[in-house]
Amino acid sequence: MAVFEAAARHGRFTAAASELAMSQARVSQQVAELEDDLGVALFERGARGVQLTAAGSTLLADVEQGLRAISLGVERARRHAGRKVLQILTDFGFAAWWLMPRLSELERLLPGIEVRIATTQADVAAASDDFDIAVMFGRGDWSGYAATSLFPEEVYPVCSPAYAGAAGALPPREVAQLRHLHLRGGAKGRWFTWSDWHAAHHLAEDRRDDGLAFDNFQLVLQAALLGRGVCIGWAPLIDDLIAAGGLVRLTDAPLRSDRGYHVVEHPDRGADSAVEIVRAWLLSARQAAQPRPTIMVA
Repeated sequence: MAVFEAAARHGRFTAAASELAMSQARVSQQVAELEDDLGVALFERGARGVQLTAAGSTLLADVEQGLRAISLGVERARRHAGRKVLQILTDFGFAAWWLMPRLSELERLLPGIEVRIATTQADVAAASDDFDIAVMFGRGDWSGYAATSLFPEEVYPVCSPAYAGAAGALPPREVAQLRHLHLRGGAKGRWFTWSDWHAAHHLAEDRRDDGLAFDNFQLVLQAALLGRGVCIGWAPLIDDLIAAGGLVRLTDAPLRSDRGYHVVEHPDRGADSAVEIVRAWLLSARQAAQPRPTIMVA
């Protein structure tokens, strides 16, 4: 059921396989076995991915509810067992490229507490309710949740140092001529796209763009690191890669919006010393960030 839910959420077996650390063939096999067991097709397969059938849509609603209930039950059981667990909810990109490299630092601040990271691409209001503190991307206007701005949305075009001989800043018109790596799947206005970048620099977008498109930011960055093209990179997710020399910024000033990452507090957790430690640790990272000249985009 978890495989079915991931495939339905992404609309592609390949993206579900990446999230679940499985092969695409194994995801396809498990979905096929589920369809055989139920005696009904759950997906319509196509060249661009998969779409839920009517039966699949009906099943998905119950599966999502069931998986949330199971997750809550497991975590409550662990808490009753006397194990102190602190769960942080965030998206895949922030978990992989910012939080995981700093996890040992956080664990030193929380001796005797098991830190867990749960990931979702959903809005916090639609995600699992079983978290202690979250770092979510958006405008911070989630009803019922207290949100504190952590990192504003700042994006740069970035690529590997070897790609196209790029070793530093380039004029926007030259950046526009390079091969673009796209992050797809977000609703319009949810995050910056190459269309937004072209518009901000008053450049016409090349409709013949032969770039590559991916369903998650991890794959986009991996393609950039391998020299496959230029991607939009979000600070602070790319900062460690820039510092290590794996990527270079192609412009000096980022685009910036009123979106960004926020520290989100659970309305039912109340005062908790571990949560307060994590909150203070996250906000200290915000204070350490250096301001840069930016181009504001609505």
